[in-house]
Amino acid sequence: MKRFTIIFSILLALGFGTVLAYVAASPEFVPPSQLIGEGEDPDAPIWDMTMDEVLAEIAARGLIDDPSAAISLASDGLCNDARKISGAEFYWWDLDNLKEDSQEETAYKSLKAEGFINLYGNGHIVSPVPNGPFALLLDFYEGDAKALEQAFRAVGQAE
Repeated sequence: MKRFTIIFSILLALGFGTVLAYVAASPEFVPPSQLIGEGEDPDAPIWDMTMDEVLAEIAARGLIDDPSAAISLASDGLCNDARKISGAEFYWWDLDNLKEDSQEETAYKSLKAEGFINLYGNGHIVSPVPNGPFALLLDFYEGDAKALEQAFRAVGQAE
């Protein structure tokens, strides 16, 4: 019985390794690190925009309600400003004033490096769409999420 368990374990490990090698070698595979910040220009105007400007630009496209109706969300430990409007959540990090090793800095770095944020380190994972120092969470958006995501990615980018 021991011999069977050992042989089966070895075959299982080899099978798993083969599957990983196959996926890594497939032409459709893109390493996650190459997806982060896709389409972002470090010199784009988005880096100097305020939350109000971003919301106003998206509202002008008719994708969210009037920005004055935005609800401020609790943002301590996540970002510097968070607002919810039409079900979409917008996050902003003040990169010039982020405290080193703070939860806000950890959340921002995780978003840029990993593509997700582990909220307050408790295992609740969210994957907002990044654009410069902003992010957009579409989980509860009430309209066309794809159109809002495209508009958000276009905000503050050089034409």
